[in-house]
Amino acid sequence: MGPLYTVEHPAEDPASPRVLLHHFDGAMDAGHAGSLAVEPLLMTLPSDRLATFDTDALIDYRARRPMLTFSSHSYLSAQMPELVLDLLQDDEGEDVLLLHGAEPDYRWQEFIGAVTHLVVSMGVSRAVGMTGLPLATPHTRPTYVHHHGNRPELLPDQPDFFGRVEVPGSMGAFLELRLGQAGLDSRGLSAGIPHYVARDDYPAGAAALLAAVSESTGLALPVGDLEAAASINRAEIDAEAAGQPEVAAVVSALEAQYDAVAPV
Repeated sequence: MGPLYTVEHPAEDPASPRVLLHHFDGAMDAGHAGSLAVEPLLMTLPSDRLATFDTDALIDYRARRPMLTFSSHSYLSAQMPELVLDLLQDDEGEDVLLLHGAEPDYRWQEFIGAVTHLVVSMGVSRAVGMTGLPLATPHTRPTYVHHHGNRPELLPDQPDFFGRVEVPGSMGAFLELRLGQAGLDSRGLSAGIPHYVARDDYPAGAAALLAAVSESTGLALPVGDLEAAASINRAEIDAEAAGQPEVAAVVSALEAQYDAVAPV
């Protein structure tokens, strides 16, 4: 088997990122919070492609079929999945790595090994994953972000809502585990998304993720567009709930529950 990635842009001036951010499309991501958090990073921050992973070796195309565009009598194009490592500069010019794209179906151990080699060789000391988690929480309250990681003593004080559970694996969780075992400060951020909008875009969740990343890493990341989109989205959900008394009752009950257990 060939190498899992190709180096796209050997830097003339060596980068010095201390943080790796990661999110993979394909696993659970309620409210598309993780993918929405990645978008403004790619759209607004300076970036260079460092490495491209071989999706032919990692993705099951029959499980997640690429989209083709057909017009009249011809196929015009194919949208193939990507899995890449980009070097970004935050709003203050600090280097940061972003690993994003399709979640691998195959060769998870090899992929983890390749990512670990790349980030450790560049001097990364902290990794942070981002995703959305469906919870019984109302859209009318601030998004709760649960912090987890291999060094609990470095995490903010927070209630233990989850205890000890077994969950189906995802690459984001597996990467968090393995990078921690490799010696990094490896963390994950899970934004609590109201379960009744978990299938829709929920920009408030993405804004909360980026704000939590900034607070925990010191990175200066763009959140303004997401916060503006969240205000519009909140108004849309409010209007829909106002016309359905049974939904309004559910939201009211969730508000009471949230207020009783939310961290002060």
